[in-house]
Amino acid sequence: EDLDRYLASSMKGLSVEDRTLALEQVHGAAPAEQENSLMLIQRLGEMESHLTKLKTKGSAYHIAWTENSAYVSDRNLRLMFLRSNRYDSKAAADQMIKFFELKKFLFGAEKLAKDIVIQDLSADDKKCLEEGFCQLLSNKDAINRTVVMFLPGLRSLVPVESEARAQFYLLMRTLRKSEDTQRMGMISIIYAVGEYQDRKKGVGISVFGRLATSLPIPWAGIHMCCDDFKEYVVMRGVITVLPAFVRAKFRVHLGTHMEVQYALRGFGIPAGSIPVSPTNSAPLLQTHFAWYLESAFEDNRDHPAIQKNHPPRPGSPAKKSLIGVSPAELLVGRPGERLNNEARVSPLPADVLFGQGFKLNPGNAKLHDLIRDIVDSYDSAERKGDKMTISRRIVEECKRSGSRFLSFDGNTRTWSIVADKVARNKVAKALRNSRLSVE
Repeated sequence: EDLDRYLASSMKGLSVEDRTLALEQVHGAAPAEQENSLMLIQRLGEMESHLTKLKTKGSAYHIAWTENSAYVSDRNLRLMFLRSNRYDSKAAADQMIKFFELKKFLFGAEKLAKDIVIQDLSADDKKCLEEGFCQLLSNKDAINRTVVMFLPGLRSLVPVESEARAQFYLLMRTLRKSEDTQRMGMISIIYAVGEYQDRKKGVGISVFGRLATSLPIPWAGIHMCCDDFKEYVVMRGVITVLPAFVRAKFRVHLGTHMEVQYALRGFGIPAGSIPVSPTNSAPLLQTHFAWYLESAFEDNRDHPAIQKNHPPRPGSPAKKSLIGVSPAELLVGRPGERLNNEARVSPLPADVLFGQGFKLNPGNAKLHDLIRDIVDSYDSAERKGDKMTISRRIVEECKRSGSRFLSFDGNTRTWSIVADKVARNKVAKALRNSRLSVE
């Protein structure tokens, strides 16, 4: 009741116009705000004036500006903050200052003036991404808005800062790739029902609240789903730091899986959008893993070090590219397809995936660690038979730990398990070249 009164008071403090808009947004009835070139030019000019006044020497914003003024003044970056703040230039400037302070706190001053890519994440950060605490739903809501889901029961036992960096990467990457999401807003679902209750008992809530207010996300609705009143109370720590206009779009749903998912339907989130139950979370996690693979592939493909160190060899045939393959096809192939009348192979995080763009996959990373640890012994082995034995043992060790060796066919959009001989040859090639990649 205390929390309900607090949320109700947030509504009372808003103007009639803001209150109406908040209700329309949370119920999926509000269209995207219209933009025009003249208005954007004016707002961007006002925002520049505010930022000039706020740019104090030594601040994170000032450091970023000194390092790369083109990045800081990028029109697309600033438009994110304008859209997040309903084209209020002063509020956008204030949030941009907070954004760079948060970015410095999470990633350090050296990464302030660049977009964060997967290579900037630590092993713990990537573990958070892999395990799916924060992930995008494959389905959007009734008016085509992006839905991000937080499953506290999948939180990794790593530092809170790693969880925050993983969320920062996922959310900012989503915003950069979709102007529609910037304009229409994003829906957040915090799902703490049954086995998904917070395994860390609310630790780090203040950091997550800082993320929610510092990133240029126009929150169109925030839904807390739980079956335990304790989880309900923990969320007060986040609610209190949210601006009044965002608090007005916060809703709490108390009940079983069926009850809370039924309640979400009233807010434009279709039945079946949340494919979790007490016994089955695989569909959700598979979709997230496909997103993770695609993100790692794109970031690797575009990374300057990859382009510099792995240029195509003169006269060599072009490699099949995964560009244009949807996340669903990358994970399980095209719907309804079968290969040799057998069920299609679907990659899992523990698998070793051959091809460019998968170095950051957990199975590949483990193989790279094994190669790094044994490469000196391989180089010192004089007989060919001894070198073959080392390659075979590495493959056997990976398979004992649950890994499979998979190859992707760009023509048929299918994954297949490679023969042990092929896997050994790939490992031997990596050992001979003394490089931590499998291609």
